[in-house]
Amino acid sequence: MENTLRALLFTILLSSSSVFADNLILSTKLSLEYPSPIVLGHGGTYLLVKYKNWSFSHEHFDPKTFYQQIDLTGLEKDFVRAIFDHTQRTKLPEWLSVVSREFSEGLNLDPKSIEIFKVGNAEIFTGHDKKNHGQIYIIEDLVIHQISISGTKKELDLIAKNIKER
Repeated sequence: MENTLRALLFTILLSSSSVFADNLILSTKLSLEYPSPIVLGHGGTYLLVKYKNWSFSHEHFDPKTFYQQIDLTGLEKDFVRAIFDHTQRTKLPEWLSVVSREFSEGLNLDPKSIEIFKVGNAEIFTGHDKKNHGQIYIIEDLVIHQISISGTKKELDLIAKNIKER
């Protein structure tokens, strides 16, 4: 009888596993819970999570290579803040303010879609454009995460709202 119950419990757990979301450990302090994808790909520091009609990718922001020909080391947090919050640009050196504005305009984010919030000590910046692309930047003490969404604002919000403290 005990073996039968174990087998039944094991079968239930196996068959129900597709209901659970997957969990990406972003850092010692943050994780991201996301729906189980159709395809999960990884290459170097790039992670791609693909669904039937949308996808998202994750990578670490590299201040040396992020913006062609400019090393943002030491300025990366202020630069990311200024992408989403134009008032932050006034605090930057003029040349970096111009670069930040140009980059922000290139993303073509709908100003109404931009959200800035905190999860623990991490700052989260999100925005979405009218062509179904979105960006999420997560600023932590030691790293900046960049998540790009190819999907609707609803899917961007799903990912952003599932960034949790560990």
